Amino acid sequence: MASEGTHAPEMGPTRQLARWTATVNRDEIPHSAILKAQELMADWVGATLAGSTEELAEIAYSVTDLVVPELRVSTLLTQNLDRTSPLQAAFVNGFTSHILELDDVHRGAMFHPAAVVIPAALALGEKMHVSGLDLLTAIVVGYEVGTRIGQAAGEAHYETWHTTGTCGVFGAAAAAGKLLNLDENAMSWALGNAGTQAAGLWQFLEDGALSKPLHPGRAAYSGLLAALMAAKGFTGPHRILEGEKGFLKATSSQYDLSAVSDELGKRYRISDVSIKPYPSCRHSHPQIDAAREIARRPDFNPLEIDSVHVFTYSAAVAVAGGKGQYPSLTADAKFHSPYCIARTLQNGTVGLRDFDERVIESDEPTKALVNRITVRIGDEFERRFPKAWGARVEVRMTDDRLLSSEVRYAKGDPENPLTENELYEKYSDLAQSALGRVQARLLWERLADMEKTDDVSAVFSL
Repeated sequence: MASEGTHAPEMGPTRQLARWTATVNRDEIPHSAILKAQELMADWVGATLAGSTEELAEIAYSVTDLVVPELRVSTLLTQNLDRTSPLQAAFVNGFTSHILELDDVHRGAMFHPAAVVIPAALALGEKMHVSGLDLLTAIVVGYEVGTRIGQAAGEAHYETWHTTGTCGVFGAAAAAGKLLNLDENAMSWALGNAGTQAAGLWQFLEDGALSKPLHPGRAAYSGLLAALMAAKGFTGPHRILEGEKGFLKATSSQYDLSAVSDELGKRYRISDVSIKPYPSCRHSHPQIDAAREIARRPDFNPLEIDSVHVFTYSAAVAVAGGKGQYPSLTADAKFHSPYCIARTLQNGTVGLRDFDERVIESDEPTKALVNRITVRIGDEFERRFPKAWGARVEVRMTDDRLLSSEVRYAKGDPENPLTENELYEKYSDLAQSALGRVQARLLWERLADMEKTDDVSAVFSL
């Protein structure tokens, strides 16, 4: 889509990003990045299908049912794989994919790209009947834009703002804009109007509220909306990132504009994305891995634990440290590392059942053990963050033995990836909660062959 009638702005970071997004050719993108996008999409589908079965998802369905239009072209990842409009599908799939805390994460940007980028790209891609390769290309581009802006916003932004909502909206707009073939000018409008809708605050954690999945749902919707409007000539601010009243100035006291465009197109950020094996905040995962290693030792007995000391980086303490209170709700427990560690030490791992509110409320041994767990900042982990999200768990036994385990890269990080079989097992367990075993397997096979698909609108027709 070619845009007309506006002056050419200076080549600032926003414009550089818009130019690259509009002009990068799919043949320029490494095949490894395309394959990673295919893997991450399959992972996202599993998390979204499972999320669709949760009670919380019914809230999104009940609201959107009131406004579903006649246009039914984009798949809702639910038991019946119903179809709705692209904007509604982007919102609902973004919302449900984040409910279980099993969607992917980029450490440097500190956000969950799949929950925002893929819903927008898939919803529009189905309407446009694009090929699988075009869809995956748009996803790679969306991941690149969202993670770069997340890295530019930095830790100061993350202290108050939920990056998945705020920076993810740019990734959704870029992916949708790529499918719409927006030119450089229109792409800058799309990014500008995505940024002016950017939102998502951490206050929900302080208040024990349910807001978190609303952020990616709304960001996917808003990013797609911004791209669709840009395609119709609706202008947006062309300096949304660097402007004096722009996104970074407004939301971060220590932003780094160079992260937006440095080495753009040379190394793709999607290769740095981690896949989550456990349904809890990613900040808890290094601690869970360390606790799992201790729990597997032949000389370990959870009944003989005297105390547990955890050392990690400050963001993990702030977001998932537990704040000295035992969780009462599923949402609280997923952001409560002491609870996750206690369950892991007693059971050898942690899974969806551990976050059932009946389990949380009734498990007296877990309550007692949580009271003996402390989470502190460790200087060595603070220095490595956010490039590495690590932790050390030290378990003091009643006979005074000290059992210790340190994890620098959690399971699912690029440095410690899930195997193909582990990825499929995760997908299968999740997908089968919404679909039957045969349907889930058929869908996996189609997702694994997405790169060769001629029309993505047929993938979910089971």
